[in-house]
Amino acid sequence: MVTYTVHERNNEEPDIAARAEKIVFVKEGFAWLALVFPLVWLLYHRLWIVLAGFVVIVALLEVGVMSLGLNEAVAVAATFALSGLFALQANDLRRWSLDRKGFAFVDLVSGRDRSECEQKFFTEWLSGQGAGLKPAPRKIAKRSKPVPAKTEKTSPAGDDVIGLFPEPGK
Repeated sequence: MVTYTVHERNNEEPDIAARAEKIVFVKEGFAWLALVFPLVWLLYHRLWIVLAGFVVIVALLEVGVMSLGLNEAVAVAATFALSGLFALQANDLRRWSLDRKGFAFVDLVSGRDRSECEQKFFTEWLSGQGAGLKPAPRKIAKRSKPVPAKTEKTSPAGDDVIGLFPEPGK
């Protein structure tokens, strides 16, 4: 199963088809193409700031390895390790970039593949549109009232109990 986050540009365009065309799905997890071809992946997704940062970090890494007098194999291994770290965070950086461009998180969808995730999302999204509802971007709910503190129970013997059970021997 794969999971995608769904992002929609914050605008009030009334045309549902135009809004649907601008919705972006970003896969959760490791980006394999970003591991093998990080620069091409960054160019394809138009992540210019991230691209500049990646190039600077790779250049600094290469200069550091060469200034320490290490052999070329160490430089290659360090660059590959950096690409691995980048591939772990690539989709998160893409979400960050979308957020900077005015896209808001709308939903989280899971399915067997991307087409199933898109079908699930648009089925729900269009049913909300038919009712005249605009799907609002999901936000993390904050508690309006503070949660009362739990009262501590002491065991009859006065011993402190560590674990899942409130009293010893149960």
